[in-house]
Amino acid sequence: MNIEIHEPKGKVKGFVTDYLRDRLISLHHKDREISRAQVYFRELTDDLPDNKVCEIDLTIYGDSIFVHRKASSFEHAIRETLEELERKVDEQLSRQNEPPDELTTTVNA
Repeated sequence: MNIEIHEPKGKVKGFVTDYLRDRLISLHHKDREISRAQVYFRELTDDLPDNKVCEIDLTIYGDSIFVHRKASSFEHAIRETLEELERKVDEQLSRQNEPPDELTTTVNA
């Protein structure tokens, strides 16, 4: 799995990105079809209290799951984004284990 982290220089602490990387790797252990994770950190220019943004774009076997959250700090934004991302990956895994909606068979006579 490839992990790309794009952050504003000097704004995100090292232990925060390490925590994020570890959680993404554990998510990859849960679903081996995850091939890429792109993480973007941004600061909004407005003066609102929730101006820190974390966006994660996860590629799973050609499909993309995109989640983003705003919070007062990057740490909170990461935590909220990861919770939502893990929920979506779990949903996708449960759908993969379900039988198909339609089953077609053929019989030679």
